[in-house]
Amino acid sequence: MTSGTRGSLLRNGLVVFQFFVSIVLIVGTLVVGQQMQFMRNKALGFDKDHVVIVERLFLLGPQSRVFMDEVKRLPEVVDAGRSSALLGVAGFFGSQWQPEGSSEILTTKTLNIDDAFAQTMNFEFAKGRPFSEETNDSLSIIVNEAAVRAMDITDPIGTKLYQVQQTPEGNATVTYTIIGVIKDFNFQSLRDEITPLTIQSMERFGNNGGVFGYVKVKGSDLESTVANLKAVWDKFDANQPFRYSFMDEGLSAQYDNERRAGQIFAVFSVLAIIIACIGLFGLAAYMANLRTKEIGIRKVMGASVRSVVLLLSKDFTKLVGVAFLLSVPPGWYIMNNWLEAFAYRIQLGPGVFLLAGFAALAIALLTVSYQSIRAAMANPVKSLRSE
Repeated sequence: MTSGTRGSLLRNGLVVFQFFVSIVLIVGTLVVGQQMQFMRNKALGFDKDHVVIVERLFLLGPQSRVFMDEVKRLPEVVDAGRSSALLGVAGFFGSQWQPEGSSEILTTKTLNIDDAFAQTMNFEFAKGRPFSEETNDSLSIIVNEAAVRAMDITDPIGTKLYQVQQTPEGNATVTYTIIGVIKDFNFQSLRDEITPLTIQSMERFGNNGGVFGYVKVKGSDLESTVANLKAVWDKFDANQPFRYSFMDEGLSAQYDNERRAGQIFAVFSVLAIIIACIGLFGLAAYMANLRTKEIGIRKVMGASVRSVVLLLSKDFTKLVGVAFLLSVPPGWYIMNNWLEAFAYRIQLGPGVFLLAGFAALAIALLTVSYQSIRAAMANPVKSLRSE
């Protein structure tokens, strides 16, 4: 099979297959990297930087509000508020509402916050106002734009929402009034689309609720800030360990699996390219040896080194081109399916495939260039001496 047609087909087939795999893996590496960068840079609709989350705030019970008030007095703290859930991650419970003038019941995600939370997280309001310490908002409610659309409300401010709640006397219908419409923000993972959200005031629970404390800090000395927060915590409950996290790190950690997938793609891309290049290097040496006398004759007839290098590289360029054409359909299918897990994603355009193809071609040409130049610069007298 060394010099026959079957041998040639096998050699060429192996080169095509190796670069086919390499290009698919390069595409995967590029797409995962671009999606991760897109998620890092996407505006979520709230401030996530320099926010320390105090966990298990419920352990302080009625003292949670007093704890947060003391935290606000720390010089390195900009603002602080309480919430029932982790923004951008999880913890939202469902609730049912019947809009005024409608017989339909809408199920939404629900978040409980205190009066300072909206300002702490820098929520942007399309209409109305946030909860305020100056007003009694126990029966007030804030909705996002997605909820307004789902409820088909023309003028939401002042609209009543009815909710059936269980009481010791039985079921009772409680009336809430919409006081604000918050612009849509990604309160869940970027894998999920923004859905209807209702936000209730902690005044409804005597203003002592909250599972998480969000502390906006100046960020100049985070280690000292955390130590000061722990000191305040220990004043209220030294028996329970102070647990905290940084919001930006928590949001980033939920995409660790995707980042690991990108790292795996990158590692296997490098391995596949190395294997392909080793094979290509050997094949280039073999092909140059087979065409030694042809190259000698061409040089005697006046062929330049450049023309001989192009002659030897042309066949390998065709093989990489075939591998590129074969890699596009499966590469697009695999990565498009992977991207479908995200409600907010990059667009899979031709650029990433062209970049992967050019990278593979450049690597292939660099690999064969040594053997091609070496063969082109050889003394033709030596190669023709036996003729």
